[in-house]
Amino acid sequence: MTESMLTDLLTFLFGAGCLIAFTRVVTAFLNRKRPAAPAPDTTALEARLTRIEQIVESTSIEVERVSESQRFMVNVFSQRPAEPAPLPRPGSRVTTPH
Repeated sequence: MTESMLTDLLTFLFGAGCLIAFTRVVTAFLNRKRPAAPAPDTTALEARLTRIEQIVESTSIEVERVSESQRFMVNVFSQRPAEPAPLPRPGSRVTTPH
């Protein structure tokens, strides 16, 4: 075995060892377990959603009342006579003493 072959063989073995070590470090880094974030407190969120639901319900009730009022007014205006009745004319003027 010549000296250059021995140098090539040692270089190859050293390079292969470095490659294997680097691969193991990278796979260990990628497979490590990351600490899970703590679960957020959902009680405040649930309370907020409950308040939003109540607001939406009360708003829908108010909208329904407004629409009923509009339907009623349309019905009232449609039943009005076309010509309003004339107002009665007052009789003769009365003068009152002061």
